[in-house]
Amino acid sequence: MKCFYSVPKALLATDPPPGIWCSLATPGVPAVALVIVECWNSHGEQDAWEALPGVVEHHLANWGIIAPAGVITAFAPWGATTGMTLFQVLQLVRVQWPACRL
Repeated sequence: MKCFYSVPKALLATDPPPGIWCSLATPGVPAVALVIVECWNSHGEQDAWEALPGVVEHHLANWGIIAPAGVITAFAPWGATTGMTLFQVLQLVRVQWPACRL
């Protein structure tokens, strides 16, 4: 299953996730990237990367809750507005970036 994260974009240059992944600088906050990890090399490497400062996982179980303010700001240029769920925001992202799907 894919894993979705918000991370400081600079982290990807110094500590990219080990495994198969892709990223997109967010249009509203270019210093932040949305990262999708397709496949981890190991559970230990996943745990270590997720423990890095600034790595925020967007758990599938939380996609039905109201998106955090930072997510709204990051994707406001693509139509994200206060009150949208994380799932609704990611649907907007998917229109611009087809990799953003389960």
